[in-house]
Amino acid sequence: MAKVPEIKPRSFTEYVQEIERLNASGTNPIWFRGAGKASYKLMPGLYRHATKKTVTDIATLERDTMIRFRQRSIPFSDKSLHDDWDALFYMQHYRVPTRLLDWSENPFVAFYFSIMSAEPGAKRGGSRVYKEDATIWVLDPVKWNRHALSHQSFDGGILVTKDTELIGYQPTPNFSKMNNHAVALYGAHNSPRIVAQRGVFTIFGQNLEPMDEAYDKAGFPDGSLRKIVLDKSIISALRRSILSYGITESVIYPDLDGLAAEMRREFGFEG
Repeated sequence: MAKVPEIKPRSFTEYVQEIERLNASGTNPIWFRGAGKASYKLMPGLYRHATKKTVTDIATLERDTMIRFRQRSIPFSDKSLHDDWDALFYMQHYRVPTRLLDWSENPFVAFYFSIMSAEPGAKRGGSRVYKEDATIWVLDPVKWNRHALSHQSFDGGILVTKDTELIGYQPTPNFSKMNNHAVALYGAHNSPRIVAQRGVFTIFGQNLEPMDEAYDKAGFPDGSLRKIVLDKSIISALRRSILSYGITESVIYPDLDGLAAEMRREFGFEG
């Protein structure tokens, strides 16, 4: 079985060249997800629970968290969360663990998240030293969906919540009736941050394995998933590059939190 292929650019310029090469190699859109650790697995928050590890436990956990969020969010929001999809996307926005995994249509947004969330160690000679390589996952959502839904003879593309193929991914007390593999979908743009970050999603089914492991075990096609690895020795230089091109905190987070984070860094209050 083939493992997810890796690409290892040595500079921001090489990263851009790799993205251009990938875009030129096919006609499908490409999605990106940045992570500060190359060891990070493509698994949603709900499936990372410390003790809930079975399909039955996860199904109960999802039901309980949705009930609690709907009950207790009423004083803080005027949004109606009667629709399960609306509730899931809204919970995801506020970092409540769900079956959703965030991606971006913008390769520079993913690059920002990858580099800026990398964990620094002790400084040496005034420069940051990072503990681990960073990574950017690259997904072909069309190739992925066609394989994930091949049991339904699916030959479409990226899903939207009204598609019948997503009926099998709606919250349910019994995950055994749910489809197996994660699928890619467009979600509700319910916040300025999702708009700024060109946010898109995958939603997981009853297979509790990360997408990168499913790629290997379930024989997903070549090109459906790739991994760009950014060596820890060049992360400091890559940070300077992405920030110099104007991809900064206030661009990624177009609100006061983003502005404050940008000011802390620019005025020397970053650790």
